[in-house]
Amino acid sequence: MAPELTVARVASAPGRVVLLGEHLDHQGGTVLPVAISLRTTVTYTPGDRWVFASEGHDDDGDWTRYVRSVLDVLEARDDVTLTPGRLEINSRLPECRGLGSSAALEVAVAGAVCDLSPFELTQVCQRAENEGVGVPCGLMDQATAACAIGGHAMALDCSDGTFYHLELAHCELLVFDSGLERRLADTRYAERQAEAATPGTDAARHVAEETERVAWGIEALERGDLRALGELMNECHASLRDNYRCTTPESDALVDQLSRVRSVFGARLIGAGWGGTVLALAEPGTMLEGGVRLASDEGLSRSLAE
Repeated sequence: MAPELTVARVASAPGRVVLLGEHLDHQGGTVLPVAISLRTTVTYTPGDRWVFASEGHDDDGDWTRYVRSVLDVLEARDDVTLTPGRLEINSRLPECRGLGSSAALEVAVAGAVCDLSPFELTQVCQRAENEGVGVPCGLMDQATAACAIGGHAMALDCSDGTFYHLELAHCELLVFDSGLERRLADTRYAERQAEAATPGTDAARHVAEETERVAWGIEALERGDLRALGELMNECHASLRDNYRCTTPESDALVDQLSRVRSVFGARLIGAGWGGTVLALAEPGTMLEGGVRLASDEGLSRSLAE
């Protein structure tokens, strides 16, 4: 059994964008996420009971179920001994925008209160979201938050958790807010996931075609062909619109506008859908009205509190 933590610690985990592979993680496919420089930081101070605090949020608000679910999964493990304490959460990640904010929170909480390896934390946090929160997600978001390398995309096989890193250089990542919040519990996420596992459905067609796009995308990254990668992103969005049926008129209009910009390689909805954010892959130096430029970043970091 691991010893109890008796010192204050800080853990930080990033959000993510996805180049290709949307809705393949919960089907056990390969995905291409990139960690981003918008992060969630958790400061843990040991005490005699659990206290959760986050600026701008109620201390017993809905967000705490993510924290409690992670702690519940950790407490059930034989190799972890938790010491209650105060968890102070600070985040630069916007919520409900498809940027992996819940996974960043989960990984940062788990990383602050225990010494499990980053990939073990991935499994803990996926289980917490599946069982405690009730979202049947794959492990992509948690694996990216825990294990990413800056300046690279992850080629992550969600069937067995193996991954490797591919350099992502000479480009800009820009995100555009569609203006619609996305909450998976309020969408057809689980319904569409079941369809995706049923042969012959439109959602299953998206999974099959997206699997091929990811393989081609990996080849494009390996040869540094960002124009080809962008074209695959455009095709991904069209499939999300026509086959998976999870886009919105707002996100479709954004992608259409971006596809007309010469310096943009490609664009697509990111996140589960039904609202959220559009990602554009563009030439270096590109800046467009309404877009936020993102840098890629490392996964989980941990340190002693000052």
